Amino acid sequence: MIKDLDYASLAALLISLAVAIVSIIKFRKETKVKIQADLVTTLTKIIDIIRNDTVREYRELLRKSDILRHASENTLPMIDEYTEKIARYVAVSYDKLGFILKHDEDLERRVLEWHGEDIEEMWTMLAPLVYYKWRQRNPRYAIEFERLGKKAKVGK
Repeated sequence: MIKDLDYASLAALLISLAVAIVSIIKFRKETKVKIQADLVTTLTKIIDIIRNDTVREYRELLRKSDILRHASENTLPMIDEYTEKIARYVAVSYDKLGFILKHDEDLERRVLEWHGEDIEEMWTMLAPLVYYKWRQRNPRYAIEFERLGKKAKVGK
């Protein structure tokens, strides 16, 4: 009778162990699929930000602005309302990008290798506006853009 109980206990233990192993394998597969889906979603967001037609157009307009290209780092450039609007749009776009990337160093490194020159150029142009105008209202304004821009500059 005791032997039968030992066999029954052993059988129950083996069944429990098999169920646990199957659950772990299933969990790992589901996790891998979820990670890949998240990566695809993140990459899509990154490409939407960087290759967005509006951001591209506004970057080109900012590059043509002699005032911003030749502005001193220590003074607020005097620009018209439209130029400030497009500058803010670009800064916010790169701030979103920085926020997405700060959680994945490898992905951030790859994006900076691919798009770092544009990010660094835009940060250099827009930093005086961020420091001397926009942060007067919000001290954390474009903080991730700043982090990304400085990192792109160092990576050169």
